[in-house]
Amino acid sequence: MQTQTIATSYASILGQLVRQRREQTPYDQKALAEHLGVSLMTVSRIENGDTVLDVPQMEKTAQLFNMDPVEFFKQSLEAKEKAEKDNFKVFQNKREINKHPDMAILGAATVIGIILGVILSKK
Repeated sequence: MQTQTIATSYASILGQLVRQRREQTPYDQKALAEHLGVSLMTVSRIENGDTVLDVPQMEKTAQLFNMDPVEFFKQSLEAKEKAEKDNFKVFQNKREINKHPDMAILGAATVIGIILGVILSKK
């Protein structure tokens, strides 16, 4: 019996981190969109892992969350490393996953949410 590899993307991991951090603040997606100077749809796409924050957006997001941008980036890398240790194949984005038909996406967002919950609970 062949085992399936669980796949996710860095964009999904970062999106979950943004969503979890935002939900711990009084800000909604609209406030984040205004702060970043992007559309509400773009924030939704970021949180869903369909697109990734660029460096200036990551800095602005961290500032809105009263975080050091380096710490914010560090947490995203820690979550990625945790996912890889938990046998996730982490791709740069969802399109890369789709190029590998043998990859199974099995509730990756839920599992990544749990991983991020563990990391965020350290605070």
